[in-house]
Amino acid sequence: MKRLFRGLRRPPDASYDVVVIGSGIGGLIAANLLARDGARVLLVEQHYMAGGYCSTFRRGGYTFDAATHFYPLLGNPETLTGRLLAELGVETRWVKMDPVDTFHFPDGTRFDVPAAFDAYLAMLVAQFPHEAAALDAFFGEVRQANLLGLLRYFRGREAPGLAPYAELTVRQVLERHFRDRKLKLLLTADCPHWGSPPGRTSFVFDSMLRLSYFLGNYYPRGGSQAFADELARCFEERGGHVLMSTAARRILVETGESGAGGDGGRGGRAAGVELETLRGPVSSLAGGRFRVRCGAVVSNADLLHTWEALVPPEHVPPGYVADLRRLRPTYPCYLMHLGLTGISPETIERLQGYYWHDWDTDQAAAGAVDFKLFAPTQYEPAMAPPGGQVLIVQKVVDTDYDVAEASGGWPGHKQAVDSFVLGRLEQILPGIGAHVAVRTSASARTSWRFTLNHHGAMLGWEMSPEQVGDGRPDLAAPLAGLYTVGHWTRPGGGITPVIVSAQRAARLASGHRQAPLIMHSKHQSLSVEPRGGAPAAGFKNRREFSERRSRTRRLKGTCNR
Repeated sequence: MKRLFRGLRRPPDASYDVVVIGSGIGGLIAANLLARDGARVLLVEQHYMAGGYCSTFRRGGYTFDAATHFYPLLGNPETLTGRLLAELGVETRWVKMDPVDTFHFPDGTRFDVPAAFDAYLAMLVAQFPHEAAALDAFFGEVRQANLLGLLRYFRGREAPGLAPYAELTVRQVLERHFRDRKLKLLLTADCPHWGSPPGRTSFVFDSMLRLSYFLGNYYPRGGSQAFADELARCFEERGGHVLMSTAARRILVETGESGAGGDGGRGGRAAGVELETLRGPVSSLAGGRFRVRCGAVVSNADLLHTWEALVPPEHVPPGYVADLRRLRPTYPCYLMHLGLTGISPETIERLQGYYWHDWDTDQAAAGAVDFKLFAPTQYEPAMAPPGGQVLIVQKVVDTDYDVAEASGGWPGHKQAVDSFVLGRLEQILPGIGAHVAVRTSASARTSWRFTLNHHGAMLGWEMSPEQVGDGRPDLAAPLAGLYTVGHWTRPGGGITPVIVSAQRAARLASGHRQAPLIMHSKHQSLSVEPRGGAPAAGFKNRREFSERRSRTRRLKGTCNR
């Protein structure tokens, strides 16, 4: 599939209003919003594909989603996120998923979750009539927690009524309402996609995103890459610059009187980024290394990487990184991608879903669930050659990343999980191995290698009660002019929270986006000095910036083909 955006084929300009580091969905949305508001924005991505976890790769004629495989709300124009994409001019086509999910239980039965909530609740009551009253009470609390959580975590408003639910886990609420172990499993059977067990997952956050599935769960036509590339196309049409295969090496920090902005950061402010283009034609120009001045930096990169590798150590507040490292990340997800031949769509449809062999969902990463099987060709047949099918295996694993890294144990770990998955697939569908045309697999280290997400975490920090809201790092970093976006910051992990974080980060960055004047007086310095040559020029005054912004809005304020 031809890429929808061009990307820079030359070095970046000397200065921009904002530099966005990382082209995950959070970075792409933030860049679009800033460009729509008239800012000159550079978006840099260390990989050669945009999208982060929302990307694809090709092998042997098959196209595989790298990680993310469903997108709640985005295809529904009546939702806030669906409406935002329409306003940005995003033309991605969406396929509604129905059923939303499928669960295979230890007793050999299965449950298909319908896309309509009323039908879902009716099925639950029909299968568990002895729990009918408890189901009504439970979903009454789910609705209340959902509304109050949206108000507090997504809209940033006060919600005093949230207090009775704020410290509760999903497990605590289930135990309060239900006795039937099968029903308790059914209501948490999709917990692996949170990357944390129900005993550590916020009931409020789970309620918010669980109910969102019934407003529409979607798969993008063309796969995840088509959605990410469409966002990049819209950004370019707004005048934004995309520089691929380019790593941010250091955030430049300006100190002195002009840098004392009151936002923290020990008296400095983010004023630029040092970049290294790793491959492609731009890498041969100026040694592939560039320094770009800007008025604000938005980091969609891993949060620990941002503070341990990009921000100069002297501008990291004492104890800040230690506080970050005390937070618990979500589990990584092992992935196997299979390109199949000679298997009917009907057979593939029956295979989909979570496979549980134990009733205790808190042991999901310890092996209580074998894996989830997902077949994107059920929604987009073009992901495989004619007559082919794509099957993606997802398995959460509780891996000691540091031990595996230190001992060189990744090949053995991967081989062991591969062997288990292939053996279990043969039990589910005997002879499936003979139909495998393409097979690849990815460990937590693979996820880290391509996205730099800490320990290959699925969704940033866990969404536990103590790690949502004020317990999660703020988007306004303790360094003036630096803002963070994505699943490592507020409000949390998942496609909708990431888009909310992008909206907030864009609003914050817009207040600091004017490229600073380059004065180099005795009151001003950079913690990383430019390598010779004239410094990049900013704007002469606020009037010049306002005039340029107005021109940009008139000429590039919409995203139309």
